[in-house]
Amino acid sequence: MRLTSHALRVLSASVMLTAVLLTGCSGDGGETPTPPANSERPSASSEAPAESNSSAPSESTSSSTTGPEQTEKTDGIKWTYSKNSDGTITLIGYDKNAEKVPSGELKIPEKYDGYTVSKIGNQCLYKNNDIECVIIPACVQTIGQQSFYQCKNLTSVSMAEGVRQIELSAFSGCNLDTVTLPLSLTKVGANAFAENVSLSNAVILGKTEFDSGTFNGCKNLITVEFKNSIRALPSGMFRECAKLQNIVFPTNLKTLGSYIFYKCSLLSEITIPETVTEIGSYGFAYTGLESIVIPNGVTEIGNWEFSGCKNLSSVTIPETVKIIGEGAFANCAFTRISLPKRMSQIKNVAFWNCSALRKIALPEGLTVIDTQAFEGCVSLTDIYIPASVVKVNSDAFQSCKSLSNVYFGGSEERWNQIVISESTASPGNRYLTNSIMNRYWNQTAASIGY
Repeated sequence: MRLTSHALRVLSASVMLTAVLLTGCSGDGGETPTPPANSERPSASSEAPAESNSSAPSESTSSSTTGPEQTEKTDGIKWTYSKNSDGTITLIGYDKNAEKVPSGELKIPEKYDGYTVSKIGNQCLYKNNDIECVIIPACVQTIGQQSFYQCKNLTSVSMAEGVRQIELSAFSGCNLDTVTLPLSLTKVGANAFAENVSLSNAVILGKTEFDSGTFNGCKNLITVEFKNSIRALPSGMFRECAKLQNIVFPTNLKTLGSYIFYKCSLLSEITIPETVTEIGSYGFAYTGLESIVIPNGVTEIGNWEFSGCKNLSSVTIPETVKIIGEGAFANCAFTRISLPKRMSQIKNVAFWNCSALRKIALPEGLTVIDTQAFEGCVSLTDIYIPASVVKVNSDAFQSCKSLSNVYFGGSEERWNQIVISESTASPGNRYLTNSIMNRYWNQTAASIGY
């Protein structure tokens, strides 16, 4: 039977209206959509439990310009899923026995069985070595724990604006070459991109909160750029990124976590933002730093913070610093260092084995020279000790065989009142008490050029 032109126009309008009604990437809070009659549903005994997502999909994913025949294209992949409380679904896995499984370029579907996909579930594509590229649409708000863990051939990931959270170890052990984290991203879990040994460049666009070890072990990471304001970078974020050389810090940064640049051996120079007030233990340990300026506002140099920096020849410490932590400058290469005048404490082994150090003036108000503080400083010849010192702990000057001149801020009588821990069992201060040593009373730091 032939259709009249009027009938054709009516039929066309009807099809267009149906398409408009079915369009959209995320749920809108209305009725749960009814899946097609022939759709496959996970059974009640499904392998993974249902995951809930109480957050409504973002506004940016509330509509789509394509009909269901495009948005539900899955290239024959049979996904398993769980329903979320907001009417969306979480992809929890796929049928490994199906004719088609995820491989090559993988496009995460916007919709499946008529439902919007809002999350890639925990271990969804765990150790899938057939995936080479993944494209994540705007409707996906969460990338779950270990969702792409050790996908060894995954070299590229594209995340649309709309992704809000990447959970623990989501891309750990992949081989991504570059990473751009979208502006919409608010949270990244621990070790999210750890051990991506091919990763060379990372760009962070948003005000993202990071958990520890984000890029830990990315041995070929060279450049990192933050494009926005972030207050804290967590512990171990760039730990053992051996080739890291360039980093553009976020604005308004306050805290650098412990181990953040630990063993970044090619990191030879860095400008710490003036806004930083806290640097954690081992923060720059075993890096290639040649010089460092610690910003005003930092009050404590953490334990072992610059230890093992064998190329570190220049250190600038502001007057705000009150404490030098345990082993803070152990094994560094500087020949001299200026300490804040009102520093109150230098902890154990603070300058241990600084074999190039030749002279140092200890700050006024210091009361104790702590255990092994200068042990192994074999080139140390001159030291100024303020009259405030009342005790020198054991082995403080062990192996300081070149020490020949002590400039003391008080009288000889006051010097003789100092408790210098030295015994047969612990003779480590014998170079300080050596009878041939030159001692000068009632001196100032200026006596040795400070």
